[in-house]
Amino acid sequence: MSTPANKPRVIVVAGATGTGKSRLAVALAEKYNGEIINGDALQMYEGLPIATNKLPLPDRKSVPHHLLGFVKWDEEPWTVGKYVTAAIGIVRDIASRGKLPIIVGGTHYYMQSLLFECSLVDGNAEHQTAQDQESKWPLLAAPTRDMLEKLRAIDPKEAARWHPNDRRKIRHSLEVYFTSGRIPSDIYWEQRAKNAAGSAIRISDHRGRELNEGPFDDDDDAASLLRYDPLILWLYADLDKLSTRLNQRVDTMIRAGLIGEVESMQQVLKERESSGIAVNQRSGIWVAIGFKELLASHVLASLDTDLGRGGLEKTQAQGIEQTKAATRQYARQQHRWIRTKLLQALGKHRALERMVLLDGTELSLWHRNVEATASKVVSAFLKGNSIPRGSMMPDVESEILVPRTKPNIKARYCEICDMTLMTEDEWNSHPKSKKHRRSIRTAVDWQAQYPKSLGQETVFHAGSAPDER
Repeated sequence: MSTPANKPRVIVVAGATGTGKSRLAVALAEKYNGEIINGDALQMYEGLPIATNKLPLPDRKSVPHHLLGFVKWDEEPWTVGKYVTAAIGIVRDIASRGKLPIIVGGTHYYMQSLLFECSLVDGNAEHQTAQDQESKWPLLAAPTRDMLEKLRAIDPKEAARWHPNDRRKIRHSLEVYFTSGRIPSDIYWEQRAKNAAGSAIRISDHRGRELNEGPFDDDDDAASLLRYDPLILWLYADLDKLSTRLNQRVDTMIRAGLIGEVESMQQVLKERESSGIAVNQRSGIWVAIGFKELLASHVLASLDTDLGRGGLEKTQAQGIEQTKAATRQYARQQHRWIRTKLLQALGKHRALERMVLLDGTELSLWHRNVEATASKVVSAFLKGNSIPRGSMMPDVESEILVPRTKPNIKARYCEICDMTLMTEDEWNSHPKSKKHRRSIRTAVDWQAQYPKSLGQETVFHAGSAPDER
């Protein structure tokens, strides 16, 4: 394993919700003199230990935890730039005291941004609130159509990457332009050129099969884009089996008082609304899973006095089922992020060897498959030794640890169907689709194409085009 020179060693524990990331992080911190840095956006907020799944104090075993439970509900939500700035200082402090920084959480976007130095714009720009940005650049608050028109005017290449309805990405491209004063596609090109220098290096698994191709031809180039010397432990679990555990966990959260926390959040909303304070429920603590799902049933039950006990229980049960569904969906999103984003970044920077899978599928085998195996891996990492991958999850690693290639994205518009296609495959297959053929038939003026001739009208079979007679 190549080691970035003069960079602190850090352990990163990643994985879907409900896989036991916090439990593993504490065990490693106890054994290797570590301190934990929270990488979960919602766990940064104070209170709501059940809704945000904070590890209970006794289970933290007196291990120092940073960036946990300190943001007030009425504060502006933290941006990834603000998180990275704070976490960098904490990592530096922990390492300076001879201790091991351990980063753990489910907001993998935050943790990935902390691991890699390359970014499109100065992180200071991300410290601005959305309101600050819209005040400075009013176009960012304009309709999506107007923002896309501006982006097409300043940077047609960048505009062609996004679907016309993808407001978030269009807005971000304009943020890059406004904050940097540069064309976004130029910045992307420079970054790709920097990353693509050199010939490909191949990393193989224990059977000699290729895991990834990286774009660098020496260790210094690859290491320069890593902010730290990391070991990433992916606490992997079969998603179908994990879903059953997540359902059970929601039931446990309900018994522990989740509904009471939702009611307390609702009370805060009422107090602010009565004071004329607007609350954006699409960001911050208000997006915690369970809030909107259980609140809807709670409010309905409180408004309908004729529901009766049976109706009340049914309404609440529906909210619980919706909470379970949202939790399962979130786990799959986290799993997908690691496979399509984090692995892609590691592969591109020839650092995929720094990812190790731990089998967290069976709780009954936790100590052997997760804790003991992780301890062995971390010990080898800290000593600078190679990691014996054959003892981990060889078959799963061979399948999973392959960065998924992104399709060539370029927006193309079919005027006949009034439809935007985003990939080459979509565009090439679209003319053969039923929707396109049906639209062509509707759009063609058959009377004009085949006028009456010599006093006789051209006759078609009902519902058919001329070439189908």
